[in-house]
Amino acid sequence: MHVLKSTITLFLFFIFLLIGWSIFAQNEPLSCGTITSQKNIDFYNSIKPQLKNFEQSFTQKQASKSKFQTKFINSIPIKAHVIRNSNGTGGICEATINTAIANLNSIYADAFMEFFLCDGINYLDDDSLCHFKKGDEKTLIETNNVSGLINIYFTDYLVNYSDESICGYTDNEGRNDVIVLKNSCVTNDSTLAHEIGHFFSLVHTHGPDDAQSTELVDGSNCDTDGDGICDTPADPKLTTKNVNNFCQYIGTETDAKGAAYKPDVNNIMSYAMKGCRTHFTQQQLSRMYAFYLTAKNYLASPTFNANFTADVSQTCDETLTVNFESHCENITKWEWDINSDGVVDYTSKNPTHTFTTGVYDVTLTISNQNRSVRKTYSKFIKVGDVESLFNEDFDSYNLQNEINWTMRDVTQNGYNWLLNKGQTASINTGPSLLKTANNQTNTYMYAEASGAKEGDIAELISPCIDVYNPNSELEFSYHMFGKGIGELHIDIKTEDGYINDVIPALIGSHQMSEDDPFLIENIDLSSYVNQTINVRFRAVRGSNWDGDIAIDNVYFKTIDIPITNNSVKVYPNPMRGSTIYVDFSNPQNTVNYSITDLTGNIIVTGNLSDNKIDMGEISAGMYLLTMRSKDATVIKKIIK
Repeated sequence: MHVLKSTITLFLFFIFLLIGWSIFAQNEPLSCGTITSQKNIDFYNSIKPQLKNFEQSFTQKQASKSKFQTKFINSIPIKAHVIRNSNGTGGICEATINTAIANLNSIYADAFMEFFLCDGINYLDDDSLCHFKKGDEKTLIETNNVSGLINIYFTDYLVNYSDESICGYTDNEGRNDVIVLKNSCVTNDSTLAHEIGHFFSLVHTHGPDDAQSTELVDGSNCDTDGDGICDTPADPKLTTKNVNNFCQYIGTETDAKGAAYKPDVNNIMSYAMKGCRTHFTQQQLSRMYAFYLTAKNYLASPTFNANFTADVSQTCDETLTVNFESHCENITKWEWDINSDGVVDYTSKNPTHTFTTGVYDVTLTISNQNRSVRKTYSKFIKVGDVESLFNEDFDSYNLQNEINWTMRDVTQNGYNWLLNKGQTASINTGPSLLKTANNQTNTYMYAEASGAKEGDIAELISPCIDVYNPNSELEFSYHMFGKGIGELHIDIKTEDGYINDVIPALIGSHQMSEDDPFLIENIDLSSYVNQTINVRFRAVRGSNWDGDIAIDNVYFKTIDIPITNNSVKVYPNPMRGSTIYVDFSNPQNTVNYSITDLTGNIIVTGNLSDNKIDMGEISAGMYLLTMRSKDATVIKKIIK
């Protein structure tokens, strides 16, 4: 009898459990109200080559970490806006928010991200906001959003456009940087992690819309259909009808080829019940981190951040002494990792360090009595590495931090140069999706005006370049379309410092539409011959967000004079001394030359001066004089 009673009790317990789960599942609000817009999809696709490249190396990067190495974690600030009753009652408590962020950090640690609450909580005491409908955030953004942070609004009641109860939604278009969450869903770990996933470009595992996925079970179109990520299995769109209370898929749906779906009901970006969702895949993690690097790396708390500047970050010499400066106040501890190897090199606020030839990441960790934050600046210091032949189309780069140029947000307001392919992040400005510098979807650099302020300055500085030919020019392509276009200045740095505006500044819109091709500009470099220089593109943000400035195809070219083989005479030949003379028919410019032996070894090179060449003490034999021009290459035999 005792055994029977125990069996009945256990049976009733399971029945109660099943009923409870069933009621919970039926009453659970729709998890997510995020709609991935076509503009966002186009933007994701435009930077997909960058994201793909990072995904391929992400696993290797994780495997290479040791307990002694920096984990490349960047601290990302969250601004909490808590909606309460007009009398100040209600609303979610700060402890619950802190617990949710702690849970978030445990999930995102493998994406090299951590999040923290910035500058306390902004309380919005307004009864009319307590019943929050998607779209209401538009009235709050202008007066409450803090630029450069993830702004999260917490409310007691949240519905979508169809008045259906939802747990949250995200708007990361451009620099809106907004998430709205229902308070009762915050205590569940997966809701906040799910919306942060949207913020960093992930879509639902079944795809960007609510229709059944077109992704095939065999994965043959995983890169283009569904969520566009190949290590998440095809998902027919999970619901309480095809996932049971034990988080098991019980659906019978098949794909276009008749194959049965085998979705991952535990994926955080799925539509499974919130309690089922526990993890991201490796490619999801890597894509979020790559998106952070390429599109959201401006995120930083205005009052507690690890941002820093340096008086100089690039040189053409073999050594460089750099004075670093941390600008954040109320800090009690600084830890500088000068080459991001996990070893703390300095603990002072503003250290000085001398670098040798190479390219260096620099990591700063700051702390006070409450917390620590960290930020890594990739390829921040560049020493040496002089290029004599320069042709930069930016197509060889896949990630922002791979670029061998120096980018500086001078005014520290989030205005910077970004690597891009296709349309920029804003409408009615920048080049179109189809027409960049070569009327193709090539990669280019652009200064994104959204989120910045009028007068902000962003610098893009080239690697070191040797100017060895007096007949050299710098050519670059540019695109400046939009009502809010500011200014583009081109400066040249020599060993004596910068020479600003080597050509008149380009101001205002220069194209009539986004579809207009890039324009080409040339700069005479004849006065910099035999010098090593850097070229700086200095963008000044205009009056509005629709002011993106783009550049592409930066290269040095030699302007040769029009000479022909018959127009050049060399004498005496055979030589009778160490000097030969070159005679032109109406020469107009200085010409560069090289003299080689018959095996191709270079004997003498230089620029022709006074129409004579000093051969020096070379042995008797036969040599070749080569002179290059725009129209022909002249080769003359010389006998000594």
